[in-house]
Amino acid sequence: MNRIRAWLLGCALTLLGTPALADLQLQLQASGLDPQQTQATQALLDEAMGKLPPRFKQQLDRRVRVSWSDTMPADAYGQASLVSTLELNRRLLPGLTDGSAATERTNRPHGTVREELLATVLHELTHIYDRARLWPRAENSLIARCKRQQGTLGKIGLPEECRGQAERRFTLSDDPRLLDLAGWQQYVGRRGEREQQNGQFVRSPDSYELSSPKEYIAVNMEYFLLDPSYGCRRPALNQYLREHFVWAPQQDTCAKGLPFINAGSDFARQPLGEIDPERVYEVDYLLAEANQNLVSRWGHSMLRLVICKPGRPRGPDCRLDLDQSLVLSYRAFVNDVQLSSWDGLVGVYPSRLFVLPLGQVIDEYTKTELRSLASVPLKLSRDEVENLVRQAAEMHWSYDGNYWFLSNNCAVESLKLLRSGTANPRLNDLDSIMPNGLLAVLKGRGWPTPACSTTRARHCAWATASTPIVSATRPCSRY
Repeated sequence: MNRIRAWLLGCALTLLGTPALADLQLQLQASGLDPQQTQATQALLDEAMGKLPPRFKQQLDRRVRVSWSDTMPADAYGQASLVSTLELNRRLLPGLTDGSAATERTNRPHGTVREELLATVLHELTHIYDRARLWPRAENSLIARCKRQQGTLGKIGLPEECRGQAERRFTLSDDPRLLDLAGWQQYVGRRGEREQQNGQFVRSPDSYELSSPKEYIAVNMEYFLLDPSYGCRRPALNQYLREHFVWAPQQDTCAKGLPFINAGSDFARQPLGEIDPERVYEVDYLLAEANQNLVSRWGHSMLRLVICKPGRPRGPDCRLDLDQSLVLSYRAFVNDVQLSSWDGLVGVYPSRLFVLPLGQVIDEYTKTELRSLASVPLKLSRDEVENLVRQAAEMHWSYDGNYWFLSNNCAVESLKLLRSGTANPRLNDLDSIMPNGLLAVLKGRGWPTPACSTTRARHCAWATASTPIVSATRPCSRY
């Protein structure tokens, strides 16, 4: 017995005396470097380590060997292996050593050679982190459960929370939430399959991010860690990364108002408008009902922002401020005097998000096109309303997709915006290609559906109301 106790004590002492590799370590391969080169490189690596989130370093508990390489293309800065090595372009070492890299300007987004080197280290470490499958415990359990269910039931039998989870192979870059925000949205009617073309390119800081979701997350980590204004430029992605790492870098305070190009008839008088998310009381699904025109036979989907006038507290009375309401409308941008149905079918027209005054939209449909409008309130939480408004502002400036009358029309685009803006999981597996079919889809999937009277401002009646997305206590206005 004493011998066993002595053996156990020896094992315990051995374990206590062995250093644990609890955090990420960047180990410089200094062979072939003089002291000045070693010092300059180590300072770069230390700065990169200081920029990384604590959770990033704790989870990626490995030693990454860093070296300088002579074999890279002239325009490359660095490259990481699959697991634990990172190479930098040796052509850039002299400038880093003598300090000129800190002032040498480049035509790349970060400005100077040294900042680009720092961004490269963060970028490549993000690739290693992404490939390591470092999911939080709850997410890991969800992925494992969804994989088992898909193996048993197939895609058709998967619950809504499993859409896109069973095929996960990366920590971040194939997360369905990230893909929604990044612009690789779901194809309609394909059970979670992602679009190959990304239309969110208009104001990209680095077009390289659009090459794949893996590069997208790596590029955005650069700006999340290095650009204090990132949270104002991409608020939804900033929130996503903050929640994942339970941490945030030092960031600028953002302005309350979100600018937009005024698509109203008073553009010449006021080219730019501004939305304060805190003044948005509710969001309505706004449907222009169908007529006999081929391109309007299934109606037109829009979202109405019910905005309170300045000084009015948020509440039902804000619905009286019709002059404050704005309409988010995805439309085919037709730069011609005549609309071509064929061009609409084959995706020739750009798809863009327009922001219009409600009064102009009412006149456009009820007076010019003789079509009625139905404004159905959506039951969203306060956070969902404000996040949706911010996401809409970002899409207004950055999105320039292709409008397909049958597969990427106003209904599909509006549903994408609702899904990415609210992050409501109940929208994950909804599909509809027809504007007037969205309510039917909600009903067929067990969602409450309204029976709106033709009388203006009557309340909606509902079949069920467990956790409705459409409010049962707000008027369904018709114009």
